[in-house]
Amino acid sequence: MTLPPPPPPEVVDRDDRLAGLAERWLREPAVGLDTEFVRERTFFARLGLIQVADSEGCYLVDMVSIRDREPLVAVVEAPGVTKVFHSPSEDLEIFHNALGCAPVPLFDCQVAATLCGLGGSLGYVHLVSRLFDVELGKGVQRSNWLRRPLSEEQVRYAGLDVAYLLPAHERLQARLRDLAREAWAEEEFDRLLRNAEARLDPSWSYNRLRRPGLSRRQLAALQAVCEWREARARRRDVPRGFVLKDETLVDVARRLPRTSEDLAPVKSLGPRQARRHGPKLLDLVRGARSLPEDRLPDRLDRSGRRSSSGLSEGLRKLVAGVAAELDVPAEFLVPRRTLEAWAARSLERGAWIWPAETEGWRRSVLQPEVERSGLLESR
Repeated sequence: MTLPPPPPPEVVDRDDRLAGLAERWLREPAVGLDTEFVRERTFFARLGLIQVADSEGCYLVDMVSIRDREPLVAVVEAPGVTKVFHSPSEDLEIFHNALGCAPVPLFDCQVAATLCGLGGSLGYVHLVSRLFDVELGKGVQRSNWLRRPLSEEQVRYAGLDVAYLLPAHERLQARLRDLAREAWAEEEFDRLLRNAEARLDPSWSYNRLRRPGLSRRQLAALQAVCEWREARARRRDVPRGFVLKDETLVDVARRLPRTSEDLAPVKSLGPRQARRHGPKLLDLVRGARSLPEDRLPDRLDRSGRRSSSGLSEGLRKLVAGVAAELDVPAEFLVPRRTLEAWAARSLERGAWIWPAETEGWRRSVLQPEVERSGLLESR
C-alpha cells in the first residue's frame, strides 16, 4: 500500500492557534504524537517541539514559544482520543515533566508491529517502509531543537516523524483485530505506562543497578549512594553520570570503604571527584553499615543459577517454540533474564512460580505448554 506524500507541516507558535487546533483534536478519534528535545547536558529534557498529526495534516507545536499549554494537556488527557506513538518511552517521561500528564489511551506502533509479526523493535523508518513502501531518511534528529528559527530540514523531518502514525495505527489495529490480539496490545500499552511511571521514581536508578552477588549490606550502600546521586542530579539538572558514573556507585557499594584511602581504587573516581564527593560517600556507606538487619534490602541471589541451567535451557527452547508459532521474537515473549530467574525460583520451590513479567496474555499462551512439558518433574 503506497500513500501520497503528506502535506507540509504547520508550525504552531501562537497560543490562540493552538487553542483552536486543540478543539478540533478533541473531536478526533486518534492523533499521532511525537516530541523533539535536547538532553545532552541536563537531567530533564528541554522540549523543543510536540508534533501532532490529525486527519487533516501535521502540526509542529513550538514549545519554546507557546505559553498556554492547557489546551494541549486537555488533548493528551482526553479519554476519547487515542494517542498514537512509535516507541514512546522517552516521550512519556517528557509529557510527565513538561505537561504533568500521561497520554491515555495510548497506542504504540512499535509494540503493535511486534504483535503483528513484523519483527521486534522495528524502527519508525523501517515500519513506514514495510507498511507503505515509503523510504524516509534519518534526517536531523540530533540537531538543536531549541534554536529558532527552525530550518526547513528540521520542519520537514519533524513533520514526517508523525505523518504516517495514523495510517500505521489503522493498518496495525486491523491486523491485531484479525489476529485476535487487541487485548494483548492493550496489556502491552498499560505495561509501557507503568514502566514510564517507574522510571520517574527516584528508586529507579537503584533498581536498575542492583547486582547479584552483592550482600544485603552492600545493597544498602548502593541504595544510599543511588538516592543521593539522584537527588543531586535532579537538583542541579545534570545527567546522573555527570555526578558519578554507574560503575563508580556499584564499586563503592562493593568495597564498602571506611576511609578516604579506601576510595582510591574505586572505578572512575578521579582525585577531584574523590575530594568533592568522598566525605559524603563515606558518610553514606557508614550509614549503611550501621543499619539493623531487618532494614537491609533483599538480596538478588542467583546461587541456584548453575543448578537450574538445565531447566533454564529447557524453558528457553519451549519459549522459542511458542514464540515461533505466534510469529513474535522469543525475547519479546520472555526476556532471557526473566527466564533464568523463572527457572531458578521454580526449581527451588519445586513448582512453577510465574514471574510478574509473564502474567496476562503471555501466561495464557505459555502455561498449557509449560504444564505439558514435564520439565520441572524431570529435575
